[in-house]
Amino acid sequence: MIILPSQIETAIELLENAGFEAYIVGACVRELVLGNSPQDYDIVTNAEINDIMFTFRDYRISDEGAARGEILVTMLGMVVQISPYRREVVGNRVMYAKDLDTDLARRGFTMNAMAYNPKEGLIDPYDGKSALTGEIKQVVAIGENVTVNINKRGSEPTTETIYDMTKSFTSKPSRMLKAIRYCSEDEYEIEEQTRNCMRNNLSCFDYAEKDLVRGELQRIVMGKFAARALEQNADILKCVLPEIEICIGFEQQSVHHDFDVWTHICRAVGYSLPVPEIRFAMLFHDLGKPDCMYIDSKHHGHFKGHGERSRLIAEGIMRRLEFPKNMMSEISWLVYHHDVPIPEDRKELKALIRELGVTDLRNLLQCEIADSRARKLESDQPSTVKLRAALTALNEIVETGECYEISQLAVDRRELIDRRLVSSEKEADQLMEALFEIVLDKPSFNNRLMLLDIAEKSKSKLEQIEAERLKAQQERAEAEKLRREKGRRVEPVFTKKKKQ
Repeated sequence: MIILPSQIETAIELLENAGFEAYIVGACVRELVLGNSPQDYDIVTNAEINDIMFTFRDYRISDEGAARGEILVTMLGMVVQISPYRREVVGNRVMYAKDLDTDLARRGFTMNAMAYNPKEGLIDPYDGKSALTGEIKQVVAIGENVTVNINKRGSEPTTETIYDMTKSFTSKPSRMLKAIRYCSEDEYEIEEQTRNCMRNNLSCFDYAEKDLVRGELQRIVMGKFAARALEQNADILKCVLPEIEICIGFEQQSVHHDFDVWTHICRAVGYSLPVPEIRFAMLFHDLGKPDCMYIDSKHHGHFKGHGERSRLIAEGIMRRLEFPKNMMSEISWLVYHHDVPIPEDRKELKALIRELGVTDLRNLLQCEIADSRARKLESDQPSTVKLRAALTALNEIVETGECYEISQLAVDRRELIDRRLVSSEKEADQLMEALFEIVLDKPSFNNRLMLLDIAEKSKSKLEQIEAERLKAQQERAEAEKLRREKGRRVEPVFTKKKKQ
């Protein structure tokens, strides 16, 4: 049983009272059939744009998407998209339709081509419900019956009617990635005939819109089941990312890896934090391995320099798909540094924080943890444990305010000068450096009174050392002066004894 929010029921009722048809369609119907609660609702109607705006004149309306045939109406805090029936939408151009069936047919997949109206119930002309409620949820493309000529040798030409799904993908090539995206975001599988049709139309990617391809690719890598979706659909993805083809099935011959390069990449994406920059960094991080591989005398594979090679490949992909510059820069940096050694010593880790910054080091650690986990069948390897410990230490340092930069000291150089603990700015800098070294080893010492006490004692110690140095220098000077006053050193006189 489908239960609609009161705002949606009101919107449908208003359109029907004005003499128009109205149905909820698309993803919201799919989620309702699955028993979920949709976040967004789309309504289609045979009313035109002006009719829609007049019908909802008492509500807040946004017509920014009117060029695409979309009107947003805010009803009691819920934003509802209401559109006339449409045949096709390309960019900001729209072709309108006269009936619901035409609008549903353009939606690509059967599970999205369902409509619902409280009075008429579920309208499912392409049997989308069965694709959702079977043992396995399936992605099935919408097709049409097409008559084709069949010429068999030795017999008369005949015609045959087949169910052809080609139009679903040729009209919108990015839809092939959308099918994979459903498998990544939820536990869907692509129906066999649909998959075959996708394989037969891979050349359509040549004229796919780059922003749509990049958007779908990002949603694929961000999905909960991204690892499985990437691994199972590599034959389709390689037409968008030809750089991955050499990695598919490429054995690493390394004691550190149980998987080929592509399988390792897929697992690393799945293990990584769901942040676009990190997920894409994991997708690209080992693409350069096949170009850098060499085998040693023990038949073990090594990949020196693959971080730099992978970075160059990643930048080529991102330029081709027109990634935003900031995103591209972050991903490129992570790919290049993804195998940088992370120190276990807390003091050395603080030095790395100063060098890279908290955010970059945290993202790098997330990448290295995912990379480490994806190497072996058992994901909790010693290297993974050490990296997690470093991430925990980093979080503790940041959360507790533990000092890792000289600017975090509880005293500053001005206070040292004002208290006359030093006589010059140079001495102040030297003392600050000394205090900083102490605090790095003993974080609890970063207390104003304690640091001032240490500075006082340091001053006394320095004065004592300076006094001893001056005394020693004075003694040497006096000895030198005495030597000069005596002139040549007096030699002992030896006299012969007189003979008796």
